[in-house]
Amino acid sequence: MSEPIPAVLMRGGTSKGLFLHARDLPPAGPARDALILDLMGSPDPMQIDGLGGTHSSTSKVVVVEPGGDGDDVWYWFAQVGVDRPIVDWSGNCGNLTSAVGPFAVDEGLVTAVEPVTRVRLRNGNTGVRILAEVPVRDGRARAAGTHHIPGVRRPGAPIVTRYLGLGPCYPASGPVSLLDGEDGPVEVTILDVTHPYVFARAEDLRVDLGAAPPAALGADGALLARLERLRGAAAVALGRAAQPDEAARDSPIVPRIALVGEPLDDGHHVAALGVSMGRIHHALPMTAALCLGAAVRLPGTVPSGVARGVSDATVRVRHPRGVVEVLADVDPAASPPVRSVGAVRTARRLMEGRVYPGGD
Repeated sequence: MSEPIPAVLMRGGTSKGLFLHARDLPPAGPARDALILDLMGSPDPMQIDGLGGTHSSTSKVVVVEPGGDGDDVWYWFAQVGVDRPIVDWSGNCGNLTSAVGPFAVDEGLVTAVEPVTRVRLRNGNTGVRILAEVPVRDGRARAAGTHHIPGVRRPGAPIVTRYLGLGPCYPASGPVSLLDGEDGPVEVTILDVTHPYVFARAEDLRVDLGAAPPAALGADGALLARLERLRGAAAVALGRAAQPDEAARDSPIVPRIALVGEPLDDGHHVAALGVSMGRIHHALPMTAALCLGAAVRLPGTVPSGVARGVSDATVRVRHPRGVVEVLADVDPAASPPVRSVGAVRTARRLMEGRVYPGGD
C-alpha cells in the first residue's frame, strides 16, 4: 500500500473538501492529479472507494503552502469530477476559501492572534488576493458561534473573507453579450470577479426561479442541455473551447453559469440559481454570489436590470436554500470598478488524520 498522506476534511460555507499540504504531494501535474482522483474515489458516481461526497459541492480539494510576496498563505483549489476523471485547477471556490484561514491557523502556517487573526491569502488558480478574518480562541480557529448561513444546520463563528485588488471585470464584450441559445440569441453578462460567470435571465432559459426545487430542475435533461449549450458558447467566446459542445470536456468549470431574476419577495434584491459541473447547485456557489453582488452594482449588466431595491454596498441574493448577503464595494467610474467583494461564512474542521492512496 502507498504511504499515507496527512489530510484534513473541512467544511467551508456550504461546501466540503479535503485539505492537503503541498509538501506532501507530487509537484503540480499529472502525478498530483492522479493521486487526487485516487484519494477522492473518482471517477465513480458513488465515489465509494475514496473521500468524495458524490456531489460537486463535496468533491473538492484544497492544496495549501506557506506564502510569499506579502501573502501568509498560497492555496490552490481543485474541482474534482465525480463520475469523470477531471481535476480542474482553473477556478476558485468561495465557500472553501472561507476554510483556508482556519486551516492555516490550526496548522501553524500563521501566528494565532486573539480574538481575530487576519490571514492574507492568495488563490494560486486566479492570482486573486483575499483577506480572511478568523475568530480565534486558545490558539485555534474558533468553530462554535451564533452566525447562521442557509444550507448549514449548525451555526458557527463568523469568518469574513474579502477579495481584493480585482482587475478588469469583462473578459468578453462589455456589460452585455449575445450568445447563441437553443431558441436564438440570449442576452448575458460575462463577468470575472471571483471566477468567470455567465449571468442570464432565468425567463430567457424558460426557468421559473420560484416554482421548482433544484432536484426537480436537475432532473430536467432538456434544461441542462440548454444551460450547457449557453455555457459552451460562452467558453468559446472566452477562448476556452473551440466549439460549444467541446466545453464540457475542455473547460468544465470556466465559465460557470447562473440564472438570475427579479426578487420573489421583499427579503432580497435578486434571485439566483447556480449550476456546477453540469448540475443544478443545491444552494449557490459562493463565487457566484460574490460575482453576482458586483454585477448587480455595475450599470448595464443583466443582473443590474433584474435587481430591485439595492441602495448601498450590501446585496441580498436569494438562492434555493435561503438568502446570502454580499458586500460589493463598487465604483463604476473607477478603473477597475470593483474594489472588493466579501461575505461572512462559517467553517469547521471535521476530521484530521491520514488518507491512504489505493495504489500498490
